[in-house]
Amino acid sequence: MLIDLLAVTTSCILLFLVETTGKFVVACAVAVFLAGGCWWLASNYTKLWNLLFHANPVHHLFCGIAALATLATVLLFFALSQAKTAGEKFVNLWVVTLQANQAWKTATFQDARKTVWQLGQESHDPAIWYDRNGSPIVPLDNPRTKFVVAKVYANSAARNFQRLHPFLSWILSVRVGAAEEAVSRDVQQYLSVPGNGIYPDTRAIGIVAEYVKQELDQQTPKLVPRLRLILLLLFLAVQSVPFTMIGWAAYEDIQVRT
Repeated sequence: MLIDLLAVTTSCILLFLVETTGKFVVACAVAVFLAGGCWWLASNYTKLWNLLFHANPVHHLFCGIAALATLATVLLFFALSQAKTAGEKFVNLWVVTLQANQAWKTATFQDARKTVWQLGQESHDPAIWYDRNGSPIVPLDNPRTKFVVAKVYANSAARNFQRLHPFLSWILSVRVGAAEEAVSRDVQQYLSVPGNGIYPDTRAIGIVAEYVKQELDQQTPKLVPRLRLILLLLFLAVQSVPFTMIGWAAYEDIQVRT
């Protein structure tokens, strides 16, 4: 989850830099100004109750941490405007990677073959489960077998996306069942064309990708505010550490003086 989060946020910043360079420069200026203000505030806010307290080098290190957190937060706050574009790029990359993943294709094919066998929709005659060269196949005598195979591929593709991109899946509420339904509708259209055989795995991957992109498009108005809210909560959590440490040091200084 954390790695996926970092990948998405880094992509947003890079896109913000490349796509809107002017806004990026303005955002950097604002971020530097607010970071400087945060440093000053962290260094001096203890004077509200301890005028004699002077921050030592360790306290200034905490001030630096607070300033860096402010700098990163402000810059990322603006960069999250590129969240939709970044998400689409991750989905497109996932499609290309999965379509070239022979290990995934082999494992999913074996899973589909096992599922069809267990459902008993096809004859258990071993002869129809292998081609003339002795390679394993999935028999398609029962029309419903094609739906079963397509659902297995849709399920496997959706779960692969959830595993590789847990943060995107969580923030977009990607559901395996919804992906299966999208593929099932496409299977009906595919089978309506005479002569079409087993549903292609690449087509199933493409449908799952389109489903994720559709979720991304529909949730964009909520996505950016949601990400910014998460960012602000993380910012407050991080800032609580240096400000608490410096404030506690100022309080202990009063105890020593009295």
